[in-house]
Amino acid sequence: MKPVRTSFPRRVRTIENVFIPMPDGHRLAARMWIPENAEADKVPAIFEYMPYRKRDQSRARDEAIHHYLAGHGYACFRIDTRGSGDSDGLLRGEWQDGELADGIAAIDWMTRQSWCTGSVGMIGKSWSGFSALALAGLAPPALKAIVPVCAGDDRYHQSLHWTGGAFLAEQLWWNDTMVIFNARPPDPEIVGERWREMWKARLEDNHPWLLDWLKHQRRDAFWTQASLCERFGKVTAAVFAVGGWADYISRAVPRMMAGLKGPRFALIGPWGHHYPHDGVPGPKVSFLQDCVRFFDRYTKCRDNGWDKEPAYRVFIQSFDPPSRIYGTHSGRWVALDGWPSDKVASQAFHLNPGRLDRRAKPEQALAHSSPLATGLAATEWLSMDVEGEQPRDQREDDGRSLTFDGEPLAKPLDVLGRASLEIDLAVDRPMAQLVARLCDVAPDGTSVRVAFQVLNLTHRKSHERPEPMTPGERVRVRLDLPEVGWTFAKGHRIRLALSTSYWPIVWPAPEPVTMTVFTGASTFSLPVLRGRSRTPKFGINERGPEIDVEVVVPKKIERRVIQDAMTGEIIVETIGTGGFLGPGRKWRVGPIGTVIGHQLIKRFTITEGDPASARGEYRQTYELERGDWKIRIETRSNFHGTKTDWVLMQEAVAYEGDAEVFRKTWSSTTPRDLM
Repeated sequence: MKPVRTSFPRRVRTIENVFIPMPDGHRLAARMWIPENAEADKVPAIFEYMPYRKRDQSRARDEAIHHYLAGHGYACFRIDTRGSGDSDGLLRGEWQDGELADGIAAIDWMTRQSWCTGSVGMIGKSWSGFSALALAGLAPPALKAIVPVCAGDDRYHQSLHWTGGAFLAEQLWWNDTMVIFNARPPDPEIVGERWREMWKARLEDNHPWLLDWLKHQRRDAFWTQASLCERFGKVTAAVFAVGGWADYISRAVPRMMAGLKGPRFALIGPWGHHYPHDGVPGPKVSFLQDCVRFFDRYTKCRDNGWDKEPAYRVFIQSFDPPSRIYGTHSGRWVALDGWPSDKVASQAFHLNPGRLDRRAKPEQALAHSSPLATGLAATEWLSMDVEGEQPRDQREDDGRSLTFDGEPLAKPLDVLGRASLEIDLAVDRPMAQLVARLCDVAPDGTSVRVAFQVLNLTHRKSHERPEPMTPGERVRVRLDLPEVGWTFAKGHRIRLALSTSYWPIVWPAPEPVTMTVFTGASTFSLPVLRGRSRTPKFGINERGPEIDVEVVVPKKIERRVIQDAMTGEIIVETIGTGGFLGPGRKWRVGPIGTVIGHQLIKRFTITEGDPASARGEYRQTYELERGDWKIRIETRSNFHGTKTDWVLMQEAVAYEGDAEVFRKTWSSTTPRDLM
């Protein structure tokens, strides 16, 4: 049961659309929730800022959040970025200067409204969480507090592009999805007869953003421009950073806690890419109540005790057998005064042949070359509450890797923070990858992935200035795994698994690689939580009123892994007739009567022993229907890498009713830059 709250300290009025003027004459479209008597009793403003359509696509989620906040004395806005939803203009990339300038202008507009106290806050998940961080880095004086959820402080590392300097295959889905998103028209009920003219401009301007990303395979100014880690010291707003261990973007939360200088607080649960009050896997928590207390403290300057509470609240996960879908994750909550914490100490293990030991044995050279199929048990990189997305039993990937096991634990071991690998190795190719997985192995042999990280070894010294490896040369490499909270139970083993590929999470190196690991000289360190920790308290998990959403056509998720014993070809296929962007294949947004439809087919193929055979293919359909207004957009993309180049083929087709009104194809070849 969802505890839906309908009565609040202040009565809320909802305005379907408000146009916010920009300095260049364009307008941003927003939905608005405001206390009825705000003119007489002024309130701060809180806004969410992203291109995911405030009127239909994200309406159900927005209503539950913004109505709740407005009911506690805030004017809340959900703003479509320029070129999306019902806003004017064109959207040409992520968090570009123009988008941030619009955000600053929107803040200025809010402060000049007759109902506003002059204080502004921001809230948002994913894109809108990144937006809050980017705008906080510009330090507009009126922006007093932000709540970024599932958002990273470094666009190169903590978004859907690169990981450890390797090509993250998830960006193929993100690229295809943004092609289809940017091809959606505004709503005629909001913008009137000019909707078709605006739609045509969007279609003609649309292009695959992957073409831009591939021009920046190194961490250059393209990525640092809106990355908060470049300007921690400039942030004046209080920050309440929120994330989930199952969401790899969220692993930035501890780093923000360590890097920011002003008031900062963190909440990390077991969730994937979700708000905590909807968190999957559970347990869900009273996130919106926390938001009210946080915003009350820093936008209303109320001495409500928020800043006296523990600043770092995290969920320490524990072993659950792998499953197609998780309800509630096993574990417990802990509260610390801040992060980093003096309650965490490093515990080092030496890599000996097949073992993790407290003492090093004489050095040995272990040669290993992973099959390209290593990674099939990973399933998805981004956890979005889609059935079958969680990692499977890791034994199949462990068997394709070089593994090192500790002794069965005599007592539980709590890990909180970032595990680190210091390894002496050599490879036989100038371009190679090192993949490290930390696993929890139960007495029956079941292996659960706790954390993983990939390092493109040409980036071993710098993501800005990569260097090829010298074949056969022994080098010392450090690889830091993402932060995690985990309890290894008594009798369980700690396993470190190393591999040279992780398909289809990351694109393979251009040639098969043999890696030599020098045991005895290599170490693996775990951050161990010691002593007693407090347990945080949460309230009732409330939300605001919910809108009627009717599933018109149910969803169905299919996942297949096919291995051809004759040819060595491996096919990983996911078919989502609904479920990825909404609750069904088609669903109706009750208050406006719009029916949204979505379906996705993604297919990755590779032939064992041949990295150049790797292919990624996407097919998506998106539909909008209301009465006689019927829009359908179809995209398809095909991507592969030769030994020297990245090759993309992309197509987008738009229909009004049954008539095709637009078709465009793109074909591009981009040199691989030490990847």
